[in-house]
Amino acid sequence: MASAAASEGAFADEEAPEVTKQSSSASVVTRTDAFHGLTGSQVEESREKNGPNEIPVETTPLYALFLRQFTGFMAFLIELAAIISISVQDYADFGILCGMLLINGCLGFREEYHAKKSLDELANTIESIITVLRDGEAVEIKTTDLVPGDVAFLVGGVVIPADTMWLRGDVMSIDTAALTGEPIPRKYPSEEYGELMLSGSTVKAGECYGQVMATGTNTEIGQAQADVMKDKAVKVESVFYQKIMLVVQAVILTSL
Repeated sequence: MASAAASEGAFADEEAPEVTKQSSSASVVTRTDAFHGLTGSQVEESREKNGPNEIPVETTPLYALFLRQFTGFMAFLIELAAIISISVQDYADFGILCGMLLINGCLGFREEYHAKKSLDELANTIESIITVLRDGEAVEIKTTDLVPGDVAFLVGGVVIPADTMWLRGDVMSIDTAALTGEPIPRKYPSEEYGELMLSGSTVKAGECYGQVMATGTNTEIGQAQADVMKDKAVKVESVFYQKIMLVVQAVILTSL
């Protein structure tokens, strides 16, 4: 709170720059007074319209995640081959196929578990505290209570909890590696990257006030996760997993 108040004074004489670049999701948000923030009624109206700043995460028990690896075309093919082998009393092939089925299940479980863990960590990054301006005063709120239009105070070390447009303050150094894979932090605002700092990025250096433009599944990263959750068939498969499956298919075809 003290840091936010001090920065408020330091930035008091600055004028908010004109917006030069915005995402499609940001363009529908009305410009908020950079020195006053939203009023209580505006917060309630925005929350009712946009909901909480949360990214839904599919909750799948680990046992269900493991058992799911034994369904699908590849698993059914191995299971069919195993049934045929045991029916003709070919115990050697039956043992090999059961081993392949188990290996296939373990590899698939490992891939999906790590993907699920990454999504869980992403959702947890927005469950913290952030300082915003409301009714002209700096207040601390949970990041899940952020609404589009809020003026948030961003400092070094903060994981940006929503797509936020730079308003006033320092030129920010933003680590976007989690989103883009780029090892070098981006500068905001800049001609190259504009003024919109994406949710999930980390502030490396600088202090600024920014306007929340999109929250929850309306953010760039939230939309990406929502798309993945809609398609339950999507799986993250490593190159190693794909090569193992080619070997499995070859052995099964040979057994048949």
